[in-house]
Amino acid sequence: MKGISANFDFLGTHDAQLVRLGGLAERYFKDDPNTSLIKLRQFGEVLAQLTAAKSGLLASPEEQQADLLRRLKFERIVPREVGDLFHQLRIAGNRATHAHAGDHAEALSTLKIARELGIWFHRTFGEKKFSAGAFVPPPDPAAATKALQEELERLREIGRAHVRTPVT
Repeated sequence: MKGISANFDFLGTHDAQLVRLGGLAERYFKDDPNTSLIKLRQFGEVLAQLTAAKSGLLASPEEQQADLLRRLKFERIVPREVGDLFHQLRIAGNRATHAHAGDHAEALSTLKIARELGIWFHRTFGEKKFSAGAFVPPPDPAAATKALQEELERLREIGRAHVRTPVT
């Protein structure tokens, strides 16, 4: 599961869905921050369910996110600060889903929150001394497209040069 996201790949040892949702949130960031926020809400749901499961507290995958977060806080599975971050993801995702809200600033700050939650999770249920490095801003898809176009043009030139060279 390597190479999908510079910010979320480390979570692949726990669940591929976390990496996928984090990567999709990054991918949608530039063109559709609303969808990015929705994917981050889903990321928070999966992460909370995994937290509950690893703690022996997963009652049902159908449990409402707010209820699950309350239980995780009540059972002292998540520190208050972590619970607050989970709620920020949930609230931003709800606004994005139901009010069609969300701009780039909110999507970027929510991406950073999701990553912090992922780091907390990985340190809690994986590597205690894990160092994630700096947050990597989502890549600009236009830059990737431009680089791809330049590479295609370079290959076309090579092809044209090869065709013009007579075979002896």
